[in-house]
Amino acid sequence: MKLWQRVEPTTTQKVGYRTIVEKTFVQPDGQRFTATTVNAEGLETVAVLALTPDNKVIIARQFRAGPEIIMDELPGGFVDKGEDKAAAAARELLEETGYVPGELKFLGTAHYEAYTNTDRQCFLALNCTPTGDGQQLDEHEFIEVRLITIKQLIENAKAGVMTDLGPVLMAYDLLLELQKAAA
Repeated sequence: MKLWQRVEPTTTQKVGYRTIVEKTFVQPDGQRFTATTVNAEGLETVAVLALTPDNKVIIARQFRAGPEIIMDELPGGFVDKGEDKAAAAARELLEETGYVPGELKFLGTAHYEAYTNTDRQCFLALNCTPTGDGQQLDEHEFIEVRLITIKQLIENAKAGVMTDLGPVLMAYDLLLELQKAAA
């Protein structure tokens, strides 16, 4: 299979805090197809699978407007322009949970949806400890920090009550080892 050839014009418009990008491609049969995608091109985010020294998973529990439910999420957010990805992961973990990582490992890049332009940089943070300063939330963030077991994390991922499945799958073997060692 070959990549489709992208042709101009590309149009971009802002809707709330989202960016809608329309991209036109020439398909293998010669037909043109315009795809409506979400988020600015080149946008990067981070998701952090964070564990305490006793291997509890640090969760950012929050209401999600799309499904209109409360979800157990991995801490994460946008990478600022020019910001190092690992620094963004540590910053987002601190802002959303008040924890700092003892060790931070890059797991890989996830692409969550076929029609989003966002690259999600996934990290594993080990030996995370609270700073004592607490969360530093943005205006519209309301996050309850929870500590759950690795078993509960995996159950949440399987049950579809969280969105950041990439880091869970990327670290799955290690999570199982840690879970077994704790038993």
